Amino acid sequence: MNRDSISDQPTNNNVDVENLPLYGVDVVEVAQGVAGPFCGRFLAALGANVVKIERPPLGDWSREVGPFLPGDVRSECSALYLYNNMGKKSVLVNWETKAGMDELATLVSNADVLIEDWDRAYREEQRLSTDRFTSQNPELIEICATPFGLTGPYSLWKSTPMVQLALGGFLYLTGDNAEEPLMLPGRQPDYLTGLNAHIAVQIALWERARSGKGQFLEMSMLETLGTLHQFTFLMETYSGVTRTRNGREWNKQGPFASYGITTLPCDDGWVCFGISAEDQWERMCAMLGREDLLTDPEYDTRQKRSENSATLDRMVIDWMKGKTRQEVFRETSEVWLLPTAPVLNLHEVLGDPQLTRRNLFQPLSHPVAGDAQYPTFPFSMSEFNTVVARAPLLGEHTSEVLGGELE
Repeated sequence: MNRDSISDQPTNNNVDVENLPLYGVDVVEVAQGVAGPFCGRFLAALGANVVKIERPPLGDWSREVGPFLPGDVRSECSALYLYNNMGKKSVLVNWETKAGMDELATLVSNADVLIEDWDRAYREEQRLSTDRFTSQNPELIEICATPFGLTGPYSLWKSTPMVQLALGGFLYLTGDNAEEPLMLPGRQPDYLTGLNAHIAVQIALWERARSGKGQFLEMSMLETLGTLHQFTFLMETYSGVTRTRNGREWNKQGPFASYGITTLPCDDGWVCFGISAEDQWERMCAMLGREDLLTDPEYDTRQKRSENSATLDRMVIDWMKGKTRQEVFRETSEVWLLPTAPVLNLHEVLGDPQLTRRNLFQPLSHPVAGDAQYPTFPFSMSEFNTVVARAPLLGEHTSEVLGGELE
């Protein structure tokens, strides 16, 4: 496989790709959508040569999912595709034909990592065993990201982010108890699975360096969600409290009751408060000019403050009158050291001074979709910068990769 990697891809930062930790690691990605491609995006940013195999004529199905950036070719302008496939090469191969499968097998035989999302039903249809590629390349690390895994009673079923959140217990917790459950925005189960998949690949690479052997890895979206319930599992297991949908009143439940974890209106929007510790309660009383509450027996425990939350809410709302969200945010954070935040829309997130100062969003130019701001990565390292490169055009690197590999 061509190891020139992404050094020839247009980037917005001057990165010495050869000094990145995954330089020389060849990745073949046949996964589509979000989970697998998000994993590949991390690997590409760390220097891996990620070749994305797309089936003709349409390629990855996420190319047809909006919102779309303005451009002449709709399939090149999907914001979902552009984000999850940054820094990769696109190669057109129909692996459902014998010739295409042979091409894919040849690529994978020389690869270090294969990222795929073939679920049990598709594997049975295509007669793809889990050792189809690892038996030919014992050093291969193959990771399979699916909704339910390849075993178990749900493994033949289809899924969506809403289904995952419902089965994972998160819809049950979201919204008000008197209303229907609320859907979380975006494709959170897929992104979390992709992030965990990237970590699993890194671990497998370390293990291969020790043992010389590759392995087959599975990622389940449902299991990913199941690992995120630490607090609710704690309540259920040790306190017998089954948390339900209680909206902004969730902090009033049982031994975990407290006042100050709430969202309140001010002049130009909403401000959320995360006050839970005793010292924060004391500073809030000082901020409100109500130090008398500190010795009032009606407020001397967290439980009592929770029971009197309506009265305390009114005090805070009155204190915020005449102030904007940003004014409340700065005073509560800088002067009183209280954990608060304005509720921002996405346009405001893009302009947030903290994220701007940390360079989280960086501009990239795409030959069809044009210029746009892209999120980078939620970490920084002192010894190197990650690659920030555009997503490929459909089949842009087919001749380069297949021609050099199969001649």
